Amino acid sequence: MQLQKHMKIGLGTAGAGIFGILFGWVLFPVILKSQLKKEMALSKKTDVRAMWEKIPFPLNFKVYMFNYTNPEEVQKGGIPIVKEIGPYHFDEWKEKVGIEDHEEDDTITYKKRDVFIFRPDLSGPGLTGEEIVVIPHVLMMGIATIVNKEKPTMLGMLSKAFNGIFDEPKDVFLRAKVLDLLFRGIIINCQRTEFAPKAVCTALKKEAATGLSFEANNQYRFSLFGLRNGTIDPHVVTVKRGIKNVMDVGKVIAVDGKPEQDVWKDKCNEYQGTDGTVFPPFLTEKDNLESFSGDLCRSFKPWYQKKTSYRGIKTNRYVANIGDFANDPDMQCFCDTPDTCPPKGVMDLMKCMKAPMYASLPHFLDSDPNLLKHVKGLSPDANEHGIEIDFEPISGTPMVAKQRVQFNMLLLKADKLELIQDLPNTLSPVFWIEEGLALNKTFVKMLKTQLFIPKRIVGVVKWLLVTVGVIGMIGTAVYHYKGNIAAFALKPSSATVTKVNPETQNQPKDISVIGEPQNPPKVDM
Repeated sequence: MQLQKHMKIGLGTAGAGIFGILFGWVLFPVILKSQLKKEMALSKKTDVRAMWEKIPFPLNFKVYMFNYTNPEEVQKGGIPIVKEIGPYHFDEWKEKVGIEDHEEDDTITYKKRDVFIFRPDLSGPGLTGEEIVVIPHVLMMGIATIVNKEKPTMLGMLSKAFNGIFDEPKDVFLRAKVLDLLFRGIIINCQRTEFAPKAVCTALKKEAATGLSFEANNQYRFSLFGLRNGTIDPHVVTVKRGIKNVMDVGKVIAVDGKPEQDVWKDKCNEYQGTDGTVFPPFLTEKDNLESFSGDLCRSFKPWYQKKTSYRGIKTNRYVANIGDFANDPDMQCFCDTPDTCPPKGVMDLMKCMKAPMYASLPHFLDSDPNLLKHVKGLSPDANEHGIEIDFEPISGTPMVAKQRVQFNMLLLKADKLELIQDLPNTLSPVFWIEEGLALNKTFVKMLKTQLFIPKRIVGVVKWLLVTVGVIGMIGTAVYHYKGNIAAFALKPSSATVTKVNPETQNQPKDISVIGEPQNPPKVDM
């Protein structure tokens, strides 16, 4: 039996609607997910792999120095008064070198190289890097703190060593140009032949003290970041490629071939999360993100905060902080004992950096309020000083990231060393950094073209097909049953109808005005 034309049209539109439902809500999500799994893995053919190997644009690396305005008072035990100077803006170019793929366990090994380029045009107004700042002498205070902890009986000899190495200092403060302090380096005089200075300099070289480079004629050069600039980090990092399981992409499984650290205790030594440069796709608000920071020898676990957007793309914001080691059972393994944990929001980096530094959020944000009582000039602000990352959840791409950390030192008070015997013995800030990422228009456009435009087109088409299907089926049904619909509409009412017969022509008629009919009045003649 041949179908009528309108029935063919109805079946066609119904098929279009069904296809719209199946493709838009079933097939396309499966295809998209399958394609993303291929694209987000660190295989040699993907754009993600190329970007992971060498980020094609610089990160923003900003440094803020704390200038001490009352060093004489602090030397006598007074509360430090600091003034923030910055930002000093650097372009940070990141790349991975010595990359090797390991098919057997779906991993990659690599080393890191960073290059920093100073940008005075993007720095704070009028800042050139030649400004002289006054900060606690990081090297001097570091040596004193370590000796006081490990060999307190040697503090007396340390006084003589300091007189030789630091040219008879009057206080524990360093006065130096910012760029010298950060990258170019400050000369440390280790040419002295006296026993005490020579012994300390020999120990510094033997231990490869953090921030020191060694030059000819026993000249040492100290800087905060100089050794990182343009050099290859010696540590070999092993991460998952995510080809077999995309949810493992970028996951750190070893450093220098060791499956865990030997810095802390128990599970704090585990590598948890990615290397921080790539994250798995399909993020939801309930997912726990993790990334491992080699600089701080620990993993961070940002948590979801709120919905955000960037350049028209919907994102999820995640935030993090340093933590409260003493009161968080999962973090007490960062301390020797729960009783020796640092205050809330502070992390002791001695075991990680081999230097007596403490990490916190800038201006002691989310830290023990008592810390702010022992230093003046700080104003914590969650918007300016927090750690936050905005992720595009489908691809797991970080669109905007601001990772901030402040480095602090203990202004140690020790009676056996005259130079520090009157210090306030409080934790004081030295500087803080912000490492920022913001995808530029080129990469936002690429993400929109490859992901969101096809997704949007499919979204429009699926609803169009469903609409056509629904309208087509309704129209076909109306046309096919139009006879029945018309008959139903014209069907007589069930109400009683009185039939009226015409009166005969000769039948007398009563004339009534109102009420019953009456006879005509009788008139006497």
